[in-house]
Amino acid sequence: GVIPMAHPDIMLNFGAKDALVKLRDTDLVPNDTFAYYTIGEFQKNFPIQLAKGERVLKQNRGSTGEGIWRVSLLDVDAIDSNGNVLEHAKIKCTEAKDNHVEIQELSEFMQFCEQYIIGENGMLIDMPFLPRIKEGEIRIFMINDKPMNVVHKKPADNADAFSATLFSGAQYRYDHPENWKELMEVFTSNLALIKGKLGAHILPLIWTADFILDTDVDGQDKYVLGEMNCSCVGFTSHLSLAENVADEIITIIEGSAQTIDAVS
Repeated sequence: GVIPMAHPDIMLNFGAKDALVKLRDTDLVPNDTFAYYTIGEFQKNFPIQLAKGERVLKQNRGSTGEGIWRVSLLDVDAIDSNGNVLEHAKIKCTEAKDNHVEIQELSEFMQFCEQYIIGENGMLIDMPFLPRIKEGEIRIFMINDKPMNVVHKKPADNADAFSATLFSGAQYRYDHPENWKELMEVFTSNLALIKGKLGAHILPLIWTADFILDTDVDGQDKYVLGEMNCSCVGFTSHLSLAENVADEIITIIEGSAQTIDAVS
C-alpha cells in the first residue's frame, strides 16, 4: 500500500490559521486570540477587541501577506458604553501584502472582510498586534521534530510596515538554531503539547513556526507564536536540505512498515 508522510487531518490542523486558537490556553499564544467562522461572530466580537487596542486580522486562505490586516482605531472616542467601537469610527488598515494603508469606517472594512469568512474553510483569526514585529519575525524551519534553520525576517524600515514577506521589502537572515537557544528551548519543550492540542500523533514532514517577540509583565522577553505552515513551505535558497528531507522520509517509511508488519 501507500505510506503517507502525514495524515490529511494533521496537515489541516497544522496548516489552518485556527491552530493558534487551539493553542490559546498555552504560553505560546495570547489569550485574546479568536477565530471567527461566521459573520455574526465577527460582527459581535471584533468591535469589542478593537476598542481594547490594535488588532491583526488573518484570513485562512492566501499567502505572501494577502488578507492579513493590521487595524487600529483613529477615533479614540468612538466607543459606546458597552465597549464597542462604533460603526462609523475611522480606522487605519494596513495590509501585510505590501504594507499599503487605507483609512475606512469600521462598518465598511468589516463588510469587506466578510469575503474571508464565506466559503469552504473560511475564517478570520483576530489577535493582538505585537509592536515588536518591527524587530523581526523569527521562523523555525522544521523537518518533522528537528529544527533545521531559523530565518530572521525584519520588516521594511518605514512607519507602517509590519509585513515580514520578501515581497513587501523585508530583509531575511538565515541562522543556525544554536544561535536562538532560548527560542529553541521554548519551542522544542512545547512540541508534545502542540501535537496533543492539534490532535497529531506525528508531525508534518516539512513545516514552519513563526514567532514574534513580546514583553511579559516582568519586562522580560517572551516569544509569541504567530503562525504555523505545513502546506506551502518554500526553501529554494537551501536546497541542501533536500538530503535531510530524504533521510527523514526513509525513517518515516521504515517506521511505518515496521508498524504494519507488527499489526499484520
